[in-house]
Amino acid sequence: MHSLFSSRSHSRPGALLGLLAAVGLVLAAAAQSGVRSPAGVSGKAADPTIALVLDDLTNPVELPLRRGAEDAAKKYGFTLKVVGPSPATAQNQISLMQDLQAQKVDGIVILPIDSTALVPAINSAVGAGVAVATTEIDAPDSNRAFYYFGGSPPLLQGKMQADRVAAYFKSKKAKGTINFMVTSCLPTVTGQQDRRSGFEKEVAQLNKRNKFKLKEIGFANTTTDPAKNLVNIQNLYTAKGSKLQVAYAMCGPDTQNWGTVLRRASNKKILVAGYDWLPGTLDLIGQGWVRWAMGSSHYNEGLYTLTTMYQHLANGKALPSGVTHGTSIYATKANLEQIRKSPDVTAAGG
Repeated sequence: MHSLFSSRSHSRPGALLGLLAAVGLVLAAAAQSGVRSPAGVSGKAADPTIALVLDDLTNPVELPLRRGAEDAAKKYGFTLKVVGPSPATAQNQISLMQDLQAQKVDGIVILPIDSTALVPAINSAVGAGVAVATTEIDAPDSNRAFYYFGGSPPLLQGKMQADRVAAYFKSKKAKGTINFMVTSCLPTVTGQQDRRSGFEKEVAQLNKRNKFKLKEIGFANTTTDPAKNLVNIQNLYTAKGSKLQVAYAMCGPDTQNWGTVLRRASNKKILVAGYDWLPGTLDLIGQGWVRWAMGSSHYNEGLYTLTTMYQHLANGKALPSGVTHGTSIYATKANLEQIRKSPDVTAAGG
């Protein structure tokens, strides 16, 4: 895997053993044992067609994932279809899955909007002989073959963010109440719900032992459209900025736009605990408007899942099963130059 990340395999038999790499992102062969074959998947597909089903086509954070998939298709020569729901709802994503099944694609890699709602559509595709894998967000109760995520699991991400926020204020010897707000550009996505849950549960535990208390004063859906997101963040700052000490931004557009709004207001008193490494966000970190942004290798998600899918379809082998994930890390002023060299930034135009 890219040198900024490590991979970990989890408990189900036949779990993928992950990626190895250096800064140039070298994809290694995945090892597995005791793998199961999804229903209907047998024989070679000489020129497979594989679909990447995104959760949202407007969110710039998905660009690295898409680029990784495109690079895999370019290297191996398979046909790649990239689709996503508009608007971004589970029902629209279900319709896309049904369409792809009717088109008889050979494989599908999906970033499900809802881990539960997409289960019947995934199972239907697998039952029809279509190989299905998940990435970034899992549907663990489905018959999907394998799941790969380029960072720490979302629940753990939320906990990590709460711990880092608390550590920051502890270092400042803070006392009293510290108000925070949670913003989500796509709150229906299971992964963002898990991030929020992990953050809030850890805050509750931290408040039992710290001299200060973290208090949530609001939650808002900011939308994935960058322009609308900026307007929404500006409105939130106007309404609550005077009472706010922490903006917990759960996705890329939120992080960048919180930093943009604070820069316009010349306000460095609000700590932005953000996600994702959009090039504009890294600029804001360098300028001090955003304190940090947690990153996951979305590029690896596209590259690895599509490569794995192709190699098994083309060679008539059973797909691996299980769960593999990387480890999320933070972009700060201290490591910006290293972060900027990652494909997760260059693929987004950085």
